[in-house]
Amino acid sequence: MPGNVDGSIDAGLPPDDQEHFYSVLNLPKTASDQEIRERYRQLSIVFHPDKQVDERRKEAATQRFLEVQKAYEVLSDPVTRRAYDILGPEGLQLLQSADFKHVAEEEFEDALRRQQREQARLRVEQAVHPRGNITIGFDASSLFDDEYAAADGSLVSPWQNFLFALHDVRKNKFSVRHRIQAEVSKKTWLVLASRVTLGSGSGNRPGGYVGSTMMGTVRHHFSPRLDFEATTSLLSVSGLILKSTYRTDDYVVTCQSELSSAFIAQPFRPRRNGPLLLPPLSVSVFRRLFPKSPTQGMLEASISPTGPRIAIGVTSSAFHDSSPDRVTDDEPSDTESPFRAPSSSGLALYSSDWQLGFDLAGLGSGLNGRYGITFLELGVTFQTVLRLGFAGFTWLAGGDWRGNNAAIGANVSVNSDGVVVRVDATYHGQTLTLPIILSHEHNQSVGLWAAVLPSTVLALVYHFRLRPRHRKQRLTYLQQARQQLREEKSDLLRQCQETILLLQDTASRHMRAEEACDGLVILDARYGPSERDEGTEGLDVDVTIPVRALVNSSQLYIPGKRSKAGIPGFYDPVAGVPKTLRVRYRFRGREHYAEIPDSMPVVLPLKGTLRFPTQMCAMILRGDGTRSFHNVTKEALSLGAQH
Repeated sequence: MPGNVDGSIDAGLPPDDQEHFYSVLNLPKTASDQEIRERYRQLSIVFHPDKQVDERRKEAATQRFLEVQKAYEVLSDPVTRRAYDILGPEGLQLLQSADFKHVAEEEFEDALRRQQREQARLRVEQAVHPRGNITIGFDASSLFDDEYAAADGSLVSPWQNFLFALHDVRKNKFSVRHRIQAEVSKKTWLVLASRVTLGSGSGNRPGGYVGSTMMGTVRHHFSPRLDFEATTSLLSVSGLILKSTYRTDDYVVTCQSELSSAFIAQPFRPRRNGPLLLPPLSVSVFRRLFPKSPTQGMLEASISPTGPRIAIGVTSSAFHDSSPDRVTDDEPSDTESPFRAPSSSGLALYSSDWQLGFDLAGLGSGLNGRYGITFLELGVTFQTVLRLGFAGFTWLAGGDWRGNNAAIGANVSVNSDGVVVRVDATYHGQTLTLPIILSHEHNQSVGLWAAVLPSTVLALVYHFRLRPRHRKQRLTYLQQARQQLREEKSDLLRQCQETILLLQDTASRHMRAEEACDGLVILDARYGPSERDEGTEGLDVDVTIPVRALVNSSQLYIPGKRSKAGIPGFYDPVAGVPKTLRVRYRFRGREHYAEIPDSMPVVLPLKGTLRFPTQMCAMILRGDGTRSFHNVTKEALSLGAQH
């Protein structure tokens, strides 16, 4: 296939020879397609194994014949030849990692070299997993906390006050962090992390400060359940942090301790009646509380030089599907496909998680809660954190968007130290963080405005940018499905039409019987996408005849929790899209309309149409083979509808 090469093409090629295939055919790089075909025919005849009698020559001829075939396979295709001319064997490998068939000729080289850079980045990513972070902090509290006066002591105008405050905005922090990790063995990883921080003067460091650290961590997986890691500083002998985690299906236990240099040297120093130093120790247990529920309980106990601490919490999460095809969130149906088409709003699939807890830590004790929601199709997450303690009421609100290689987020926090806005932007593992201090006071109004304004901007971005782009993706998907239905599923459509012809006599016989007793008459039935928009036009399947064939004794019953596409005469017009059966029917002289999601059972006539004390007809087979219609009461129908 043009533009695609399998792994056999570049097998055994000299990695640095970008004209090897031309040498095999003894042609220059400027050779025409006709010259390549003629030379291939000549050499194929010369080296064809079937023309060799001597077994020793046959083995050498086979090798040369395969080499000539490889050269012709690459140079006879315009896409593979151009990739080979630009980057040699590496260009052929790049063709396997991306689709270049529809790339314009003038853009081919740029696209190929972009793919080359992307592959080089992925090789580095897989080798050392680099992560970087640059933090630039600003103190903008002058915009909200300070009021400026003129030389005579009178207050300046609001605009002048803003200019003075803007002039006093200062950068108060700058730090750079970088982390890499490498695989030492299949079970052992080595992690190196470094950080350099420059801060403005405050407290006991009036002239500013510079701090630097470099930490090394060794992680080892003893088994799928037991992990161990040890961390220490590589710039100074400050001690050793040990951490171990044990996991099972129902609980996770983590134990962490820090062995400082003073503790390690304690046995070798005279105590002089001083207290025995104990290392800090923290033990946490996470356990599933119910067998079939994601709800977990958490218990954490720690002791440190600042005092003991105990924390207890409960956390849970849930997946939600608001598409019309879903009955409940926790009851999956057989209609779910391994992939989903984009919904029109992008808000159909989402997950939520919450956490409640309290901790006892002296004056740091308090109650805390967290709630988060993630819209999976958009990759957008919102979260709110609340805490009530002796230090007062604090809260945090924020959100972020995550793509394949990029992410951006922001949050606002209000606590006793003031109001801080934090903005994070990540691209290929490199993050830029901007913490901005808006106030040094516990100013709730500033915090609320700082949260409302970004939320408004996000709502506008969703309405004018994210939602239109998502709808465009949905329309593209549906257009491709419609084209695939015409081109690749022609056999399926033909089989469905033949099935309908086979059911036509049965459907006609059932409808005549229902009309005779004024029973359930199906006027029209359509099976297609649940959401109705311009992209779903023409994707409905006319299933009137198959549905008529299913009517029996003035009842229509189709079981639920499975797709209706398997019913004879039905088919799935577009995979990954929730579907609905729409039925227009007449019962007792009155027309009705029903929409039934794919996973729900169908019971017609609907309950509301049975409120009249009328009788229904039932077709009974006599012993002599003839049929007759008898009346049954509404109660009999209700018994049948209960299944």
